[in-house]
Amino acid sequence: MRGILDCLVSYFGLDEDEQPGYRRYFCYHIFAGPGPTLGAGVASITTLAVHDESERCAYCQHFHTVEAGGQAAAMAAAIRYLDDYHEQDHLRKVQSEIRGLPGDQSKDIDSPLGAPVRASRRGGFPTR
Repeated sequence: MRGILDCLVSYFGLDEDEQPGYRRYFCYHIFAGPGPTLGAGVASITTLAVHDESERCAYCQHFHTVEAGGQAAAMAAAIRYLDDYHEQDHLRKVQSEIRGLPGDQSKDIDSPLGAPVRASRRGGFPTR
């Protein structure tokens, strides 16, 4: 597969009753495409909106690469990165379908819609 994939990933703050709202939010657009070698893939994260500009991450990794699995694996790596970054923020994740998958395979990669962020923190990810 040599095309481009993209999706929208948003995180919304949860209130004391665990209900999502719009007082706290982060919205990202992820593009993924083929990498420089056979089977490689790259993905780029663009921050579209944040509830408070002071919480915009100026040091986050915006470019993700994989050696195998192509753009789908790069997309999954970028999504995992965002999940790990927002793990401690008490947010609800909402992810669009991924556009560009062949045939009728548009689906979420690595995380169901509406699932609270639950990912393990790994070395190399920014912390707050």
